Amino acid sequence: MASELPYMPSVTNVSAIFGRIREAGTPARFTHDFLKSTLGFGSSNDRSFTKILRNLAFLTADGTPTPRYNAFKGTAGGVALADGLREGWSSLFMADQRIHQKNVSEIQSTVKSVTGAGDAVARKIATTFKTLCDESDWTEVTPQPVEEATERDEPDVSSSPPIGRQSSLDEVLRLHHDIHIHLPPTSDVGVYRAIFKAMKSELM
Repeated sequence: MASELPYMPSVTNVSAIFGRIREAGTPARFTHDFLKSTLGFGSSNDRSFTKILRNLAFLTADGTPTPRYNAFKGTAGGVALADGLREGWSSLFMADQRIHQKNVSEIQSTVKSVTGAGDAVARKIATTFKTLCDESDWTEVTPQPVEEATERDEPDVSSSPPIGRQSSLDEVLRLHHDIHIHLPPTSDVGVYRAIFKAMKSELM
């Protein structure tokens, strides 16, 4: 539904608000009062910005800043914002993996297809999304988490390994050499000493 993708009535102050977030400290909770009194944005058009932050996973449901909120305040802020958009607007990226590179009209068309929103609402969603995309850094890709290996992932040592996996098999296979010596029965200790001395000279 269209309600799943938030939008702002006006995106005029989006860049400025992000700038103030970077400058200000991290509040215990990001509220409308913090947006108005601390950051200085009290317009009714700016009130929906807190919902945008929640959709970006910058805030929890109760307004508590998340690690991504603080990451945005750091040197990789644009990357954190891009990650938030991929997560919060995942339905748009599912429809078009390069949606962040499209213009507002193209985004609006995708929004209408995905959400069923009318022209007016779809336009506001698209404009908001495009503005957020312009604030983001798309040059880096966040690595996908690597799944833990299971027993099914263990190499099959009964068959020849594919190219590139020899080193891993070398770590699995351990060859041991056992030497068995059959000593002749004798009561002469000198015989045994001579045998062991000969072995030592050959092995050293």
